Amino acid sequence: MSSVAGIENSTIESSASYIHSWLRVLKEDSKMVVQAAAQAQKAADYIIGEEQTDA
Repeated sequence: MSSVAGIENSTIESSASYIHSWLRVLKEDSKMVVQAAAQAQKAADYIIGEEQTDA
């Protein structure tokens, strides 16, 4: 996605903390992974110009 959007590929210094916080959320709510994936797909589609409208 970074390449498609022209975003420089760099490592986030706090990535371990970020991932840890998501793991905690996912352990508390197993449905969150589906919701997060759906939102991530919407964001990716928007960035690459494939935004869909709800009918």
